[in-house]
Parts: sequence; C-alpha cells; structure tokens
Amino acid sequence: MPSHYNLGLVVVSLIVATLASFTAIDLADRLSLLTYARARHIWLAAGALVMGIGIWSMHFIGMLSFSLSIPIGYDFAITCYSLVIAVLISGFALHVVTQERLKLSHLLVGGVLMGFGIAGMHYMGMAAMLMNPAISYEPGIFIASIVIAIAASTAALWVAHTLRHGDQHHVMRKRVAAACVMGAAIAGMHYTGMAAANFPVGSVCGAANGVKPEWLAVAVIPFTFAILLVTLLLSRLDARAEFLANSVARLNEQIDRLRGPIP
Repeated sequence: MPSHYNLGLVVVSLIVATLASFTAIDLADRLSLLTYARARHIWLAAGALVMGIGIWSMHFIGMLSFSLSIPIGYDFAITCYSLVIAVLISGFALHVVTQERLKLSHLLVGGVLMGFGIAGMHYMGMAAMLMNPAISYEPGIFIASIVIAIAASTAALWVAHTLRHGDQHHVMRKRVAAACVMGAAIAGMHYTGMAAANFPVGSVCGAANGVKPEWLAVAVIPFTFAILLVTLLLSRLDARAEFLANSVARLNEQIDRLRGPIP
C-alpha cells in the first residue's frame, strides 16, 4: 500500500528524542546527588513520567509523520498501554543509571530489558492502528530494529551513568553531544521498525474512528515540549537551591569554627 512521510514531523520527532535524552541525563545527575530517600523517590517517579512521555511522544510523532492512502486512527486503550510501558522502562533506566556503581552485567541486562521495552512500546503503538488484515513485518528488518533498540538502550544507560555528575570537564558539551547521539539512535530504531512494516493492498484501519492523528499532533507536540522544558528548568532550580543551601551551611560551620567555643 502506498505510504509517505511528513519530513517536518520527522524532524520534530528527532528533536523530541534528543530533548528527552538530554532530560534523562540531567535527571540522572539530579538523582545521583539526592541523599534523602523521600526526595529521591519523588524525583525518580517524576523523572520516569517525564522521560516516558518524551520517548512515547517521539514514537507517536513519528507515527503521525507516516501516512497511508486510507484514513487511519489509533485505539485509545492500546495507545495508553504503550505510554505505560514507556514510563515503566524510563523508571527502570533512571534507577539503573543512578546507582553508585554500574556493573557490566547490570548494564547488559538493563540494556536488553530496556531495548525490549522500547521495541514493545513501538510495536504496541503500531498494533493500536487495528489494521485488517494485520500488519506483517520483514523478519530481517524487524530483528534489526530490536537489535538497534538494545544497542541504543545499552549505550544510553552507560552514557547517562558516566555523565551523571556535573563536575566533569566540559560536561555540558558532552551531555549535548550524547543527547544528540542517543536521540538519533532512538529515532533510528523507530524508523527501522516502520520500514519493517508491510501494509497489504486493501487493508482497513479498524481504529479509523478512534483517536485521530490530527488530535494527537495538536495535543502531544506542544505538551511534550512544555513538560520536558519545565522539568529541565525545575531540575536546574532545585539543584541551584540545594547548592546555595549547602554553601550557607558550610559558611555557618566555618564561622562557628572561627568564633571558637563560647565561654
């Protein structure tokens, strides 16, 4: 069946993937500095939600860039399930990368699980179209998409763990470069998976009366950019506030030492 892509939305999906990757690296830094369990749990839950929304949004913006010669839509329930998967794997990823030590075995197992999670989210999103007859996939390209997802996830976990401390030399440049690579890898997995899909001539989208692509575009794109940017801002402000509080505490300690014991 004839299909085509909207180049503008493809570019937007790549930008979202890159921004989500940068947010993940920044949140890993924030979480690694937290010592209070309550604050850590709050930031971990918030980070999983935001990062999951970012990854899921990249996927669906990529889906929105794809058009067939027939009306298409998405089943609401299955679409929500794919978002839940994205949030869960994001929480798992943040938990892994914020550990003090990341063993090779943990990195590999985490990369495989996260890769399968991202691939599962993607193919569940494809299933939300409820195509009849069902979408078939080229086995070689299908396997390649999963391999890319696992490789990208493993690299992302290692990079996020390595760059989680902000006191490194040129750390911001490294984070931006890493986010660009990670974003390209995530997008690469998505479009490889799309390339594996075959839509037989005469196929009908069973979800054509469900969630419309136009509604998703209007709702998802601005919301995703807003929540990712707000999260980055709050993370920076919270880190700055904690830095100032620690500086004041250290200054008070020095003043107390200079004064000496009170007679």
